[in-house]
Amino acid sequence: MSKNISTLHAFSQDLNKTIYITSHMNYILAITLVILFIILPVPSLAMSNGYARTVYNVRGLQDYDLHWNDRFPPGSAIKIYVEADGINHRREVAVDYVFIIRDSNNNIVDTASYSNTFHDYRENDFITYSREVPESWTDGVYKVEIDIFDLLNDSSMDRYYNDVALSYLNGSSKPDVPVMSRGTILNLSNAAQQHMQIEKTFYIDRYASKYPIDRFRVEGIMLDRTNAAPNEPVQVSANITNTFYDTGSTNLSLLLDNTLINTTAFEVEAYSSRHAVFTVSTNITGNHKVEIIPTGKNTAGLNLSAFFNVSAEKEPEVPTTIYFRDLQIDHLSVAPNETVTILVTAENKGKEGSSRVDLYINNLLIEERDVHMNFSETKDIKFNVTKAEPGAYRVTVGNTSLNKIFFVETVTATPTAKGVPGVEKKPQLKSVILLSILVVFIVILRLYLKKKLK
Repeated sequence: MSKNISTLHAFSQDLNKTIYITSHMNYILAITLVILFIILPVPSLAMSNGYARTVYNVRGLQDYDLHWNDRFPPGSAIKIYVEADGINHRREVAVDYVFIIRDSNNNIVDTASYSNTFHDYRENDFITYSREVPESWTDGVYKVEIDIFDLLNDSSMDRYYNDVALSYLNGSSKPDVPVMSRGTILNLSNAAQQHMQIEKTFYIDRYASKYPIDRFRVEGIMLDRTNAAPNEPVQVSANITNTFYDTGSTNLSLLLDNTLINTTAFEVEAYSSRHAVFTVSTNITGNHKVEIIPTGKNTAGLNLSAFFNVSAEKEPEVPTTIYFRDLQIDHLSVAPNETVTILVTAENKGKEGSSRVDLYINNLLIEERDVHMNFSETKDIKFNVTKAEPGAYRVTVGNTSLNKIFFVETVTATPTAKGVPGVEKKPQLKSVILLSILVVFIVILRLYLKKKLK
């Protein structure tokens, strides 16, 4: 009987331990689930990024084919891919997209809106605006204003999940996801966290279907002056746009009166634009035609010609601007009282006039000279300097970074070194003795080993 009581008591203790462990495991499991519920959604505090691309095919998120030159003729299909990143709030996504399209006269020609809602953990969302270009859209540059609204935020979602738990506890109906309206977001003090505006441009061009597949677009030729004096520089520029997703380069040629003047390669970063700048001048009076010709592959140009006039009576528009661009000294080292010739090269990039050049040696002004130069003239101004004292003399030109140095040195005869008769080196006696002892030791060791091994 006592044995049965002992067995029952042991069974009772094991059962209590099992219940204790099971209850604690339930607590641990519950805590783990709560932690996972908090960690897995990775809630977003605000939209982290947004961008737009003109495309001709969309397969899915970040999976599309870019349109080659952003030009669309009437009757073609225009597609604009828009992506919003960082829009997940506690496993809920609700995003609105609003499109406003304006023509080159800033008139609104189309509007559209889209809404996306999801119940999962996606952080990125996209939409594609698509329509056929109507015949009423005239040629020119069109601007798309895209407003992205994130209709959820973390604080409202925290309250929502708390209300969901309470609804199950008290048997009430489940609340709706707290989606905000666009107007509510625009009135928020922190609207920038949930509203993003981006812009994209494209072109309506009736001749776009005739173009080859283009990567670079060159347009908008500009001249800094249309009237110039003979040999007065005229700056020619145009805008290059890279419509692709990686950096590349293209070649442009400059023609003056149908004669090739210059060909230059221009590198442009992905989805970026830069100015191509050339300079041209002529001393022939009259009207002149200047052209920029795209000579690189996959490059299209439009309306890249302009005219300027050269008149002999016209004064250059640029004021007298004399640059001192080079400094030369004919000797690095001279004897005392020997003359050093210094040349300063000057160039006038403005109209005819005068300027002063100041020559310093060791920061002391030693000579100043007025220089009169014609437009576009280059001239060497010569100075002769003699110094009696040996030493180093640094030459500088006033108001420039030009500087060089020369030395005045006393020349002394260097005595001719007498030849030293060679001394024949003989081996030292100590080294010979040590080497002999080493040889004898090796011979004795070999004889000993040979005898030992027999």
